[in-house]
Amino acid sequence: MANKINMSFFKAYIDLDKACADRLGVDRNGVSAYINSLVEMRFAPERSEVLPRLIKYRKARNIIAHEQNAMDELDELTKSDIQWLNRFAKSVSHKRDPISRYERKARRYAIWKKVKGVLIILLALALVAGGAYILKMLEII
Repeated sequence: MANKINMSFFKAYIDLDKACADRLGVDRNGVSAYINSLVEMRFAPERSEVLPRLIKYRKARNIIAHEQNAMDELDELTKSDIQWLNRFAKSVSHKRDPISRYERKARRYAIWKKVKGVLIILLALALVAGGAYILKMLEII
């Protein structure tokens, strides 16, 4: 039973690795690149749930890939791990993953900062123009 689960896990991991590599624009080691990016993005949504899982799964993948008889002997993986990998790969492909969501929020924040700056300048100009108009009405200037 472990062999079948481990083979399914390995395939799901490879699919996730490809999705992460495509998402981050790297040729290989997509999950590792994703982990490194997520480590840098301390405030990414769901980071605290996703990061430990990815690290655990990368370790399991390395054991299966590099240790003799691990495909048959490793018994810590479950069907729910495979399902999580498949769901996460889909979220990465559809850009609903933590890094994509973080980047969208960062872009919106940057846009809001620019808009806010323009609004402050417009408000200041309106106050100056309004003040000049009032002074003119009062025949002070």
